[in-house]
Amino acid sequence: MEKTVLVTRPLPAATRTADRLRAQGYVPLLLPLTEIVPLNPASPEGTFNALVATSANALAHASDALLAPYLQLPCFTVGEATADAARARGFETVTTGDGDGESLAQTIVEELCSGASILYLTGRVRSPGFERAVAKAGFPCASLAIYDTISVSYTTEFLIKTLGSRNIDCCLLYSQMSSDVLSTLIKAARLAELFDKTLFLCLSRRIADGLKGLNAPSIGIARRPDEDALFDLLAGLQGDG
Repeated sequence: MEKTVLVTRPLPAATRTADRLRAQGYVPLLLPLTEIVPLNPASPEGTFNALVATSANALAHASDALLAPYLQLPCFTVGEATADAARARGFETVTTGDGDGESLAQTIVEELCSGASILYLTGRVRSPGFERAVAKAGFPCASLAIYDTISVSYTTEFLIKTLGSRNIDCCLLYSQMSSDVLSTLIKAARLAELFDKTLFLCLSRRIADGLKGLNAPSIGIARRPDEDALFDLLAGLQGDG
């Protein structure tokens, strides 16, 4: 039987994930729990030796005018999706880290000269790990919030209509905010029983820890913080089935 997979990431990325799921024989169910809102910041002052992005959204929503002065700089990213976004915007020298922000900071320490100045394109809501790590290593880092992430709310009636008749085999969670929002919705609408047999596949342990109000949820943690790693977990389930 085809597995139903709940996709919680924002649009339009959720649509791309749904297409990918269908192509692999899954039945996607879209329920975006967060929304990306561009902030359109002014260009920062000062000069920089490298640009960093830990999310593809930061590169996707940065204006051409903002990026133009920095396209010749080395660009450091977390994950292949963010690296692809950097190349698509015109960066030629892109170094990709497979871990999280802290491990990317270590790569920067190894690659750049001591004291190099960094421009960090990021979201307003973010983990502080990268900034703490580069500051500790003595690298000046100017953070520029390119986008904000806000929660999406749904009525109980909508949730019951959308989810109530479904057997939700898996749920993909991409951010701590999405797991927080899902937990809030489940509690408010008293939907915990709908997820009794759901396997929650999360990009990180921090995201998994945000799940509340569920009775001993089944959780899988991706080996890397990218969607390919979530699909690796799904493939493993198909093999088990």
